[in-house]
Amino acid sequence: MAITFNRFKQYLDAIDAAGNLQASGSNHGVWWDIDYAPFKTGTIPSKKCNAQPVPIFNTANPKQSAFYLILQGGWCQNPSMPQMPKTGPFITDPGYSVTLSDGSVITGTQIIQDIGDWLAAGAPELG
Repeated sequence: MAITFNRFKQYLDAIDAAGNLQASGSNHGVWWDIDYAPFKTGTIPSKKCNAQPVPIFNTANPKQSAFYLILQGGWCQNPSMPQMPKTGPFITDPGYSVTLSDGSVITGTQIIQDIGDWLAAGAPELG
């Protein structure tokens, strides 16, 4: 079973809290602190790739959604965007793990797998 939208947001909250820099201090802010409908149809605030707004969710190929790609490495060629969270630590770092709000500990490898599975399933709100 895929994770839920709320669990996805818990993952991003934990990644953000563990980061050297927090999303609240960036131009895009905590863009994932939204309801489900805008997640599926909205764009990431203040982000452009090839002069176009960046959709949060890639409906044609969900696993190519920008937020998923940028968690795993750089993304976009113009302008080039580095892996997030900016300056790390990164979910791809060896031994990376975070503690979620419910106290559970999850590794970077599991985060990639869970979000990837959720996206492949169409990112269902309730998993």
